[in-house]
Amino acid sequence: MLQTNPTFQTKEEYAYQTLRQAILRCELEPDEKLVIDRLSKEMGLSQIPVRAAIQRLQAEGLVNIRPHSSATVAPLSPERVVEVFALLENLERAAFQVIAAKVSVDDLAYLDKLVDQMETALADDNYQDWRTTNIVFHRKIAELTAMSLLIDFTNRVLDEWERVSHFYFEHMTDIRLPQAQGEHRQIVALLRSNDAQGLEALAITHNRAANQAYQSLLDKD
Repeated sequence: MLQTNPTFQTKEEYAYQTLRQAILRCELEPDEKLVIDRLSKEMGLSQIPVRAAIQRLQAEGLVNIRPHSSATVAPLSPERVVEVFALLENLERAAFQVIAAKVSVDDLAYLDKLVDQMETALADDNYQDWRTTNIVFHRKIAELTAMSLLIDFTNRVLDEWERVSHFYFEHMTDIRLPQAQGEHRQIVALLRSNDAQGLEALAITHNRAANQAYQSLLDKD
């Protein structure tokens, strides 16, 4: 059953957000057929807003629609891990070049707060909360650039990472998290000192180390 929360302004937006979250969390799994009649009944909606929501999700690459046939959740392969971190590396290198000289005190305080939240989650062995806050942290880095294309591309990649994380690593303990935490602290420190060169180097280290760690987990699994 879908987890529903009917607080959106329109029925289409409600259907879109509900289905989107279910896909990102792999409650609707890769390649799963989207039966509009069943989904409509689960959400208490007519089929019209559900169809519209599915078309929006197709535009985001989260759903595949075949003409005169069914819609399915977009597939997801282990190789997507490599793609995600390769793209994030280059997007964040570009982002750091833009924000290193203009990040505000309030922005730094917010990033510090997110790192503290991840620290608490790690101490509590709450890996899901850590991963959720980690995504918020990396989205914020993109948002600080105020560059709409970079933000859109980063959000698309992080959406895909959220799916990968839930599908392949939901029940795995990430042995890299303490190292990643140290790198997050270092990111904030380098932003505070406006060190664009150091940030660019760390973007490479951070994303390549993450990719290597997750590849190791996949191999073990």
